[in-house]
Amino acid sequence: MLTEHKLSNISKIGRSNLIGNDTFFNNISTDTRVLSKGDIFLALVGSNYDGHDFINEAFDKGASCVISEKYLTGKTYIKTENSFLFLEKLANFQRSKFRKDIIAITGSNGKTSTKEILFQIVDGLYENKDFVFKSPGNWNNKLGLYLSLLGLKNNHELAIFEIGTNAEGEIKELASFLKPNIGVITNIGISHLEGLKSIDGVFEEKTDLFSFVSSNGTCLIRAKNEYLEKAKEKIKKRKKIFLTIKETQSFDQNFEMAEAVISCLPEKIKKKYHSSKQNIEDLEKKSTVPGRQKLLIGKNKVNLIDDTYNANPDSFRAAFQKIRTMSYKNKICVMGKMNELGDQSQYLEDKVIKDALDIFDQVIALNLDSNIKANNFKIVNSESIFKNLEMFINKDSVILFKASRSVKMEEIVKLFL
Repeated sequence: MLTEHKLSNISKIGRSNLIGNDTFFNNISTDTRVLSKGDIFLALVGSNYDGHDFINEAFDKGASCVISEKYLTGKTYIKTENSFLFLEKLANFQRSKFRKDIIAITGSNGKTSTKEILFQIVDGLYENKDFVFKSPGNWNNKLGLYLSLLGLKNNHELAIFEIGTNAEGEIKELASFLKPNIGVITNIGISHLEGLKSIDGVFEEKTDLFSFVSSNGTCLIRAKNEYLEKAKEKIKKRKKIFLTIKETQSFDQNFEMAEAVISCLPEKIKKKYHSSKQNIEDLEKKSTVPGRQKLLIGKNKVNLIDDTYNANPDSFRAAFQKIRTMSYKNKICVMGKMNELGDQSQYLEDKVIKDALDIFDQVIALNLDSNIKANNFKIVNSESIFKNLEMFINKDSVILFKASRSVKMEEIVKLFL
C-alpha cells in the first residue's frame, strides 16, 4: 500500500475505530485460505457468504487484526459499519496517491491476455523488475478493482488493470474510479447480451471507458470502421489509436494492441523496446493464461487445447482460427453453453456449431439444445464424453475444449490428461 503499514493509518483512512493495540501489518486479505501471519483479515459480506464466519480461523492463522462489522472481544480489530465501504475508501486512497501512469483494458475478448502480454513486455523495459504492477488474474469487477488497487506500492512506475462488465453502467463506474491515463478496448463483440441487449449496447458500454481517460491521455480501440467513427464522440480531443479488425489469431491481435500501448509510454521507456521473432515466440509462451487456448499433451500423446475459461461467439471463432492453421489428421471440438447471451442464446450457439462443422471432423456438444443434424455432430452428457472421443485419443488428433465458466469444462479436460 501507499501508506505506512500501521493499523492506525488504515483505520483513519477507512474512517473506523481501531480497538486494541496499534501495530504493523503485512497485507490485507479477504480469504483465510491465502492469509499469512501478520496480515489483516477483511471480513466482507456478500449475497452467498459472510467473512465474519472465518474470523476465528483468521486469528488462528496469525492475523494481526480483523476488520469487522461486528463487535469482538479480547482481540485487536477495526470496527467498521460496512466492510465493503471500508475497502472502497482504502482503494480510493490508493488511487488518489498514485501519480504515475495507469492503463485500463476492457473489451469483449482478450482483456486478460492483452494485459499479460503487455506486462511481460514492459516489465523488461523498466530498470527494476518491481516497477510495473498488474492486477491479478481477471479481477475486473468492482471488488476485483478495489482489491487490486491495494497492491499499488511506492516503487511502482506503471500500473495495468483490466475492467469488465456484464450490465449497463459498470464500465462507467469502474473507469470513473480508476481514472486511467491510457484506455484500451481490445474489441467490440457479441458478449453479455443479457445485460447489454445488443452489440451496439456492448459498444456504448465499453466506450464509456474513454470518457474517463485523462484529457492528455490516449484511447486505443480495435473495431469495425463504423464503430471507430462513433468512438470519436467519447474520445473527443484525447489522443487516439485505431486498430482495424484482421483475420489473425488471438495472440497476434493481442500482441499488436500491446505494441500500440507501448507507443504511448514515455520516450525513455518505449525506445528500449525491440521485438524479434524469437522474442515474440518466447512471449507467447510466457503470457499464456490458464484456460485460454493453452496447448496440453494428454493421454496417449493427444493434443488438447484448453480454452475453458469462458466463451462467447467471437472467442469461439478466435479459437477456430487457431485450429484452422494446425496440421492434424483429426480435429475435434468439445463445446458447451455460452452464458449471458439473452434471448439469442440458441440462435448464436447454432451459428457457432455450424461454423465448427466446417472446420472439425467431429463436434461434440455437451448438454446443449440444438436441432442441427449432421454426421459429424453429437449432443452428449459428461458421463459419455470420454467414450465418444476414445477413438481420437492419439498424437494425430487435436481436441478443443471450450464453454462458459459455469459449465466447468476444465473438469472434462482432466479426463484426458
